[in-house]
Amino acid sequence: MSVTKVEYLERFIEAVDRVIAGRPGSISEDRWLVNYYDAEKLPIVSGYLDCDDERVRAETVLLLADVHERAVLEKVEDMRQRDSERVRLACIGYLSTIQGDDELIPQLFDVMDHASGNEFMKAASRMASVAREEDIPHLRRIYGQVGGEMRSAVKVALDRVITRNPSLQKKRDLILSVPVYPNEGEFEKFLDSSIEYLDVRYRNNVLPLERVKLATYNNVARALAKMRTRLYNESDNLQFYGPDKTDRSRELNSLIAWANADLAKKEVVGSERSRSHVCPRCGEMMVCYKGMWICPDCGTL
Repeated sequence: MSVTKVEYLERFIEAVDRVIAGRPGSISEDRWLVNYYDAEKLPIVSGYLDCDDERVRAETVLLLADVHERAVLEKVEDMRQRDSERVRLACIGYLSTIQGDDELIPQLFDVMDHASGNEFMKAASRMASVAREEDIPHLRRIYGQVGGEMRSAVKVALDRVITRNPSLQKKRDLILSVPVYPNEGEFEKFLDSSIEYLDVRYRNNVLPLERVKLATYNNVARALAKMRTRLYNESDNLQFYGPDKTDRSRELNSLIAWANADLAKKEVVGSERSRSHVCPRCGEMMVCYKGMWICPDCGTL
């Protein structure tokens, strides 16, 4: 279950009023506020770090510590130096939590890199709560090396990192896609066919058109999305391939960007709306599925 920003705001304001009325813990000890917090709620909560009432500021800091919110780290560090004693103590608690997470993450990775079974699952569950954006490459390497419930546990951890970092939402499908095991021969075949598809067939058959059929639009959009995902999943493997594969990957990336930009300008015929559709969230092309336009990158309808 999730709650809307309005619902969260109402609950948070009620807690603020109770703190001001002399009921300590109404913010920092409210498990509902912790359980239903996500990065989209940060603007609601962070504004109260500047509240006139020091009790509200302190409890807001403690709430953000409890949800391991790193986006306010610099703000809290500044408050630790400048604010009242009550708030400074709360800031120390917050900074201690973040420091503890930073020290814990390498230990959890050590377990996930070398253990399996229940030990792995416990480490992955804890990692879901503390992992940072910069931990995604390491998590994805593990994600590609394990299977079954272990892979599912790593996927949950990756998804939680994305939830805590809204800027990653547009890459969600890429991050949650499964990395490809290194195979230079197969990758070369993929590069050959993809570059030929765009640089020859797309250039000759689609580029000259101002209007395209819905089926053509969807087919090309799906092909571009698959190419983009494969390149993303091969990025770590380039170190094992010849240097020419890096150059050709860049070439294909450029062609994908070029084709995306061109296709977005096309008028789509045979649909309810005779124009191309661009996702308002991430800017990628949307695909018509069962009468609905959906973004293959971030899932926006």
